[in-house]
Amino acid sequence: MEGNLKIDISETNRGKEQIIIDRKFKYNFSKLKKDNTKIYRCIEYKTLNKCKSFIILNDNKEVLNYDSSHNHPGNEINASKSLIKNKIKDEIKKSLIPSDIKSKRIFDKISQEIGYICPEYKTIKTQITRYKNKQLFPNVKTFDEVPNESEYYKTIRGEYFMIFKNSNIIIFQSPFQAKLFMENKHIFADGTFLIAPTNSYQVFITRTYVTELNCFYTTSILLMTKKNKLCYKEVKDHNILNTCYKAISNLCFINIEYIPDIFNKIKNTCKRYESTCSQFLIFLDYFEKTFLNIYNIKYWNYYNNIDHITNNASESYNSYLKNLFVKKPSFYKLIYTIQFEESKSYYDYHMRIKGIWRKKSRISERVDDINILVEYYKNMEAELKNIGCSKNDIIENWSNCLIRLNNEIINFNKTK
Repeated sequence: MEGNLKIDISETNRGKEQIIIDRKFKYNFSKLKKDNTKIYRCIEYKTLNKCKSFIILNDNKEVLNYDSSHNHPGNEINASKSLIKNKIKDEIKKSLIPSDIKSKRIFDKISQEIGYICPEYKTIKTQITRYKNKQLFPNVKTFDEVPNESEYYKTIRGEYFMIFKNSNIIIFQSPFQAKLFMENKHIFADGTFLIAPTNSYQVFITRTYVTELNCFYTTSILLMTKKNKLCYKEVKDHNILNTCYKAISNLCFINIEYIPDIFNKIKNTCKRYESTCSQFLIFLDYFEKTFLNIYNIKYWNYYNNIDHITNNASESYNSYLKNLFVKKPSFYKLIYTIQFEESKSYYDYHMRIKGIWRKKSRISERVDDINILVEYYKNMEAELKNIGCSKNDIIENWSNCLIRLNNEIINFNKTK
């Protein structure tokens, strides 16, 4: 008879191990013997029935002894209820984001497997909801409440990936992402407010382009509490200022020799509207100090190396992350999500680098458009020099290039 027993492993509401026999009788853990075998007694043992039925199992859940002398009938509905609750709890435990688990969907699937003897979902809904809430992440309401250390600051592979934290910023970067950041020359960055946790203001993401695989991979994710949000609001509805704003982004494509002069031209144009763009002028001062004086322009200029230039990869990734959340995520929900995404990238990269997965085909349409446009203005520069034009004429030439980059290339991609 023992060989024909159907044994299911479940647990009590208090988390103790429970055995269900033939989906009729439930046994709670009672005692661990010296030889590591476990004794389970019928749940009616401590009731008025004082049922003496028991079962003894070894470490492999093999039956060593079974006393089936129940003095009460089996309860299939109650046994099925325990079994379903336990299976739903297991799914919640395994989930990276417990709050996203659809309990009713799991219930429907399991109830079909069990058959007609199955409780209604409403009989277990309250207990499942309570259990799910216990699995949720700690509630972090402010940036100051974010801990310096946490069990959540690890990749799925067990590596720490929170590398920096102060009162204004937190940086997440795994060893794998740091390796990609150092080994690849193309780094793209973009910020988004849409997925910022409730205790942060903006999420800033850097990505790299791995040339040999023709793939983009995230290299770091920053959570920030502060950003000068007035800067863009000042220029977005002002045609001239908005053109200047876009031109700054496209300076990386033009001849290095003329960038300082063109920047000064942009800045002088903006100064005419100083009363309406004070924050943007502050940004221009920062840009000049940082990217024209402190850093060598050649480190961020692509004039002679337009290979794969686009921020669409960062923007599209931000949109992808946004679609993962119905509303702004909590701090820990975002951490769990980027942890899971890091693991997917790690797997994707190694499958492609080993040749198990094919490399992606190069999509070069936008790069080619930029190349053609910049090459045209290179030839125009050469022609202007040949006919003895002044430096101001050449600066004007590259200013026109910026305007066309703003209007034609950017607008072209928005219609795709």
